[in-house]
Amino acid sequence: MSLEDLNIKLPDPRSMGVQQPVVLVADDEVLIRNLVTLLLQADGCIVLSASDGQEALELSRTYPGRVDLAITDVDMPRLNGTDLCAHLLQERPGIKLIVMSGNDMSEIVGRNINLPFLPKPFDGEALLARVQASLGVSAQAPEHKTGRLTAPPTSPSPSSPISRT
Repeated sequence: MSLEDLNIKLPDPRSMGVQQPVVLVADDEVLIRNLVTLLLQADGCIVLSASDGQEALELSRTYPGRVDLAITDVDMPRLNGTDLCAHLLQERPGIKLIVMSGNDMSEIVGRNINLPFLPKPFDGEALLARVQASLGVSAQAPEHKTGRLTAPPTSPSPSSPISRT
Protein backbone atom coordinates (compact mmCIF):
# COMPACT_ATOMS: atom_id res chain seq x y z
CA MET A 1 0.00 0.00 0.00
CA SER A 2 1.41 3.38 -1.00
CA LEU A 3 1.00 6.84 0.52
CA GLU A 4 -1.22 7.73 -2.44
CA ASP A 5 -3.47 4.73 -1.64
CA LEU A 6 -3.84 6.05 1.89
CA ASN A 7 -4.45 9.56 0.54
CA ILE A 8 -1.72 10.98 2.79
CA LYS A 9 -0.28 14.32 1.73
CA LEU A 10 3.13 15.26 3.08
CA PRO A 11 3.48 18.92 4.10
CA ASP A 12 6.18 21.09 2.57
CA PRO A 13 7.98 22.68 5.54
CA ARG A 14 9.44 25.31 3.20
CA SER A 15 5.96 26.75 2.72
CA MET A 16 6.16 27.59 6.44
CA GLY A 17 9.49 29.42 6.04
CA VAL A 18 11.72 26.51 7.03
CA GLN A 19 14.92 26.49 4.96
CA GLN A 20 16.62 23.21 5.93
CA PRO A 21 17.83 20.90 3.19
CA VAL A 22 15.42 18.08 2.35
CA VAL A 23 17.13 14.69 1.98
CA LEU A 24 15.54 11.47 0.75
CA VAL A 25 17.24 8.42 2.31
CA ALA A 26 16.64 4.93 0.88
CA ASP A 27 18.20 1.81 2.37
CA ASP A 28 16.66 -1.60 3.03
CA GLU A 29 18.92 -2.10 6.06
CA VAL A 30 16.90 -0.54 8.86
CA LEU A 31 19.89 0.14 11.14
CA ILE A 32 21.78 2.06 8.46
CA ARG A 33 18.66 3.92 7.31
CA ASN A 34 17.85 4.98 10.87
CA LEU A 35 21.42 6.04 11.71
CA VAL A 36 21.74 8.09 8.52
CA THR A 37 18.34 9.65 9.23
CA LEU A 38 19.29 10.54 12.83
CA LEU A 39 22.65 12.03 11.83
CA LEU A 40 21.07 14.16 9.12
CA GLN A 41 18.21 15.31 11.36
CA ALA A 42 20.67 16.22 14.13
CA ASP A 43 22.49 18.23 11.49
CA GLY A 44 19.42 20.26 10.56
CA CYS A 45 18.06 18.34 7.57
CA ILE A 46 14.49 17.35 6.91
CA VAL A 47 14.67 13.63 6.10
CA LEU A 48 12.27 11.52 4.06
CA SER A 49 13.13 7.90 4.88
CA ALA A 50 12.30 4.86 2.73
CA SER A 51 12.95 1.14 3.10
CA ASP A 52 13.55 0.52 -0.60
CA GLY A 53 13.73 2.25 -3.96
CA GLN A 54 10.03 1.91 -4.75
CA GLU A 55 9.01 3.47 -1.43
CA ALA A 56 11.55 6.26 -2.00
CA LEU A 57 10.11 6.95 -5.45
CA GLU A 58 6.58 7.08 -4.00
CA LEU A 59 7.75 9.48 -1.27
CA SER A 60 9.40 11.68 -3.87
CA ARG A 61 6.25 11.73 -5.98
CA THR A 62 3.98 12.64 -3.07
CA TYR A 63 6.27 15.18 -1.39
CA PRO A 64 5.16 18.60 -2.64
CA GLY A 65 8.40 20.51 -2.00
CA ARG A 66 11.86 20.43 -3.45
CA VAL A 67 14.09 17.50 -2.51
CA ASP A 68 17.69 18.68 -2.44
CA LEU A 69 19.50 15.36 -2.13
CA ALA A 70 18.84 11.62 -2.30
CA ILE A 71 21.11 9.14 -0.55
CA THR A 72 20.44 5.58 -1.66
CA ASP A 73 21.84 2.12 -1.22
CA VAL A 74 22.67 0.42 -4.52
CA ASP A 75 21.19 -3.02 -3.82
CA MET A 76 17.60 -2.94 -2.59
CA PRO A 77 14.45 -4.97 -3.25
CA ARG A 78 11.67 -3.83 -5.61
CA LEU A 79 13.67 -0.95 -7.14
CA ASN A 80 17.45 -0.76 -6.89
CA GLY A 81 19.34 2.44 -6.14
CA THR A 82 20.63 3.05 -9.66
CA ASP A 83 17.13 2.78 -11.14
CA LEU A 84 15.82 5.04 -8.37
CA CYS A 85 18.48 7.61 -9.26
CA ALA A 86 17.47 7.49 -12.93
CA HIS A 87 13.81 8.15 -12.02
CA LEU A 88 14.72 10.96 -9.61
CA LEU A 89 16.97 12.70 -12.14
CA GLN A 90 14.15 12.61 -14.67
CA GLU A 91 11.36 13.67 -12.28
CA ARG A 92 13.29 16.13 -10.10
CA PRO A 93 15.76 18.10 -12.22
CA GLY A 94 18.56 19.52 -10.11
CA ILE A 95 18.40 16.87 -7.37
CA LYS A 96 21.79 15.85 -6.00
CA LEU A 97 22.51 12.15 -5.53
CA ILE A 98 24.80 9.96 -3.41
CA VAL A 99 24.90 6.18 -3.76
CA MET A 100 26.23 3.95 -1.00
CA SER A 101 27.09 0.29 -0.89
CA GLY A 102 28.99 -2.31 1.05
CA ASN A 103 29.83 -4.10 -2.19
CA ASP A 104 33.25 -4.07 -3.77
CA MET A 105 33.92 -0.84 -5.66
CA SER A 106 34.70 -2.81 -8.85
CA GLU A 107 31.11 -4.08 -8.87
CA ILE A 108 29.82 -0.51 -8.64
CA VAL A 109 32.15 0.67 -11.41
CA GLY A 110 31.08 -2.34 -13.49
CA ARG A 111 27.52 -1.02 -13.43
CA ASN A 112 28.74 2.28 -14.93
CA ILE A 113 27.48 4.24 -11.96
CA ASN A 114 28.88 7.74 -12.34
CA LEU A 115 27.52 9.26 -9.14
CA PRO A 116 29.11 10.35 -5.86
CA PHE A 117 29.80 7.13 -3.97
CA LEU A 118 29.96 6.49 -0.22
CA PRO A 119 31.41 3.06 0.61
CA LYS A 120 30.05 1.15 3.60
CA PRO A 121 31.18 1.04 6.31
CA PHE A 122 31.44 4.79 6.84
CA ASP A 123 31.34 7.05 9.86
CA GLY A 124 29.12 10.03 10.52
CA GLU A 125 31.84 12.52 9.68
CA ALA A 126 32.34 10.95 6.24
CA LEU A 127 28.58 10.99 5.65
CA LEU A 128 28.21 14.62 6.65
CA ALA A 129 31.25 15.67 4.61
CA ARG A 130 29.83 13.96 1.52
CA VAL A 131 26.41 15.54 2.10
CA GLN A 132 27.95 18.99 2.57
CA ALA A 133 29.99 18.60 -0.61
CA SER A 134 26.96 17.43 -2.60
CA LEU A 135 24.81 20.30 -1.37
CA GLY A 136 27.61 22.85 -1.76
CA VAL A 137 27.37 23.74 1.94
CA SER A 138 30.37 24.64 4.03
CA ALA A 139 30.52 23.64 7.68
CA GLN A 140 29.57 26.39 10.12
CA ALA A 141 30.35 26.91 13.76
CA PRO A 142 27.53 25.48 15.91
CA GLU A 143 26.70 28.91 17.33
CA HIS A 144 25.98 30.13 13.80
CA LYS A 145 23.84 27.18 12.77
CA THR A 146 21.03 28.21 10.44
CA GLY A 147 19.51 24.89 9.55
CA ARG A 148 22.47 24.13 7.31
CA LEU A 149 24.79 21.24 7.88
CA THR A 150 27.14 21.25 10.87
CA ALA A 151 28.52 18.45 13.02
CA PRO A 152 25.81 17.01 15.28
CA PRO A 153 26.27 17.92 18.94
CA THR A 154 24.81 14.69 20.40
CA SER A 155 24.68 10.99 19.72
CA PRO A 156 24.80 9.17 17.48
CA SER A 157 28.45 10.14 17.36
CA PRO A 158 29.66 11.24 13.92
CA SER A 159 32.72 9.07 14.40
CA SER A 160 30.71 5.90 15.09
CA PRO A 161 31.15 3.62 12.10
CA ILE A 162 28.08 2.80 10.06
CA SER A 163 28.37 -0.51 8.27
CA ARG A 164 26.18 -3.01 6.58
CA THR A 165 24.88 -5.95 8.56
